[in-house]
Amino acid sequence: MSNQEIVKKLLDKGILPTAENIAQESTNVTIVKPRIDDLRARVKIVKEFDYKQKKITADDFTTHYRERYKTMRTILFNRPEAASAVSIDRVKDMLSDEDQVIIGIVSDVARMYTGTVKLIVEDLTSQITVIISSKNNDLIEEAKFLTLDEVLIFKGRVRKGVMFLHAIIRPDVPQKKETFSPEEVYSVFSGDIHVGSNLFLPKQFSNFIDWLSGKVGTERQREIARKTKYFYIPGDLVDGIGIYPGQEKELKITNLRSQYEELSKFLSRVPDDKQIIICPGNHDSGVRLEEPQPRMQDYAESILELPNVTMVTNPSYTNIHSMDNYSGQDVLMYHGYSFDRLIDQVEGLRLAGGYEKADEIHKFLLKRRHLSPSHNLNLTIPMKQDSHIISQIPDIMVSGHIHKANIGNYKNTISISGSCWQAVTDFQLKFGHVPDPGMIPIINLKTRKGSMLSFK
Repeated sequence: MSNQEIVKKLLDKGILPTAENIAQESTNVTIVKPRIDDLRARVKIVKEFDYKQKKITADDFTTHYRERYKTMRTILFNRPEAASAVSIDRVKDMLSDEDQVIIGIVSDVARMYTGTVKLIVEDLTSQITVIISSKNNDLIEEAKFLTLDEVLIFKGRVRKGVMFLHAIIRPDVPQKKETFSPEEVYSVFSGDIHVGSNLFLPKQFSNFIDWLSGKVGTERQREIARKTKYFYIPGDLVDGIGIYPGQEKELKITNLRSQYEELSKFLSRVPDDKQIIICPGNHDSGVRLEEPQPRMQDYAESILELPNVTMVTNPSYTNIHSMDNYSGQDVLMYHGYSFDRLIDQVEGLRLAGGYEKADEIHKFLLKRRHLSPSHNLNLTIPMKQDSHIISQIPDIMVSGHIHKANIGNYKNTISISGSCWQAVTDFQLKFGHVPDPGMIPIINLKTRKGSMLSFK
């Protein structure tokens, strides 16, 4: 076979005709190269949170927070700073001039007119007042990020039963070891869709579905679409019914089941080789608002019937694209209902950018190893196992809710915030929140690099 024939044969196979490849082909050595069509989606549900309905009592909340404290204390004991930690009951009676270490939950934060910050910190034995001096600029800055109910290590000098703080140590996530897919394969992340709203953007969403189907885009964009095997939707698929006062005036589709059926018409156009992973959000009124939210079932039957849909709880952990000698990527998906009050209550997050900087919100939560550290951030079912604790360090953390697309990275955990498919509402403008609809974050699992595609 001539070199010209070999080059043609290689090109027909989709193989670059290098000198090495031509030499191999001339000696009848078979060259195996995975074709795009051979890429196969692999989704595993790693962890979900189910709740058996029962009457909730005050004891359930007591148990919930005690168990949360114990779990977070165990996580904190992995830090070297916790080696000398003692109980609050014991530390209050100590007379040593050396720094003492306690692990406690923040039950109150008070900022004095002098600039001093006073905390009340509890453990299972007692509580103690913790003082941050106004002269300690670094700790005063740290105090801007404090939130009620988070569990921390406190280090300081104790005098007359009061701790004068020298350091705050958070649970934090360790540096994640990066793993890279042996195949070039992509995952895309939608934001809130809000089908049924009169502000839903059907043209833009349809353009995105067309791209995902390989019908539009540049040659490179179509190639990425062909190699995309995972499509995450972190809640608020529809606008829902009765979510807020006067919503009926802003609905184009006023029947909940019809809203999901309309969405299913779009999702049915997604090729079957792409797995769609879906969790509920606060607008998906077919499930309870309290977290953890169960998988969507009632009203969303038309979506459940699609062959390539995987429904999960909110929050949940999934693993994608694992194979021999590759563990895949663990994805933590959480809708993000706690984010509104978190931004409102934590001064440091507002100064860091608030809604504009979703990666700072994710960083804040990863440092605390908790998706909703304060009791009043959202409605939470007091399960013995706290579903919001980040016990497993994800490769990718994805959320929605704030309608702002963002890609970040914290200690090798990729941070993804989905955009939305809804125009800006009067409610959002009222609070100075300016969403950016029609943006799709994309992650290449082979390189772990992110990019953004616009469908405005």
